Amino acid sequence: MAAIGMMVCSISHDMRHSLSAIYANAEFLERHDICASTRNDLLLEIREAVLGMAERIDSLLQFSNSGRNPLVPESISFVLEKAVAAVKSHPDGRNVSISVGNVPPAEAEIDASNLESALYNLLLNGCQAATCSTQVPEVKVHVTEVDEQIYITISDNGPGIPSHVRRTLFIPFVTAGKPNGTGLGLTLARRIAEQHGGSLRLVESNPGKTEFTLSLMKNGPLPLDDLKIDRAEFEACSNRSANCS
Repeated sequence: MAAIGMMVCSISHDMRHSLSAIYANAEFLERHDICASTRNDLLLEIREAVLGMAERIDSLLQFSNSGRNPLVPESISFVLEKAVAAVKSHPDGRNVSISVGNVPPAEAEIDASNLESALYNLLLNGCQAATCSTQVPEVKVHVTEVDEQIYITISDNGPGIPSHVRRTLFIPFVTAGKPNGTGLGLTLARRIAEQHGGSLRLVESNPGKTEFTLSLMKNGPLPLDDLKIDRAEFEACSNRSANCS
């Protein structure tokens, strides 16, 4: 119950913030003395607020879905291309260079939609971090195939993840100060990796380079009983529920 209370607190706060921005901008749009450029900026802010709300709702729905979709043979390259294209259309990814190295022509038994979602979250996180870089913002993707496993590594040249934040990276609903996040992106990405018999881990994080690696088996998903979020995660989440009061 404490975890649910924390979720409600987090989502209601974020939704209220977005709705307030939409309402304020809508009021400005009623004025007849604003120029076309200002009007376009207000409309863009409304669209971004709506997009953010939709993403948070999608994350919650995905988090609450404990089932597994059928796994079918699919090209990893195709799924990765779709995730990259989606991130490039996001406001936080438009001005970030995303380079993808040579991708082996590997196929795997996957849930393409969920895997794309996991890669999207990792890529978007990388873009958001890279925009804080002192250099040209950049995200790099490398895919390697070793025996029956596929490794997808995503790195950015942002400032790095503070050490005190790393301990809570995969705890649901912990946003570590992210303005409009649900704290579910990495939690969901790790769950999806585990559904494919793999894992998600932070390889390194230093100023100028943060690197995550998502691994998956070509044909070796884990049993459903092993896909539940660790009890420790929810206990840690519950301990933080007091912040909602």
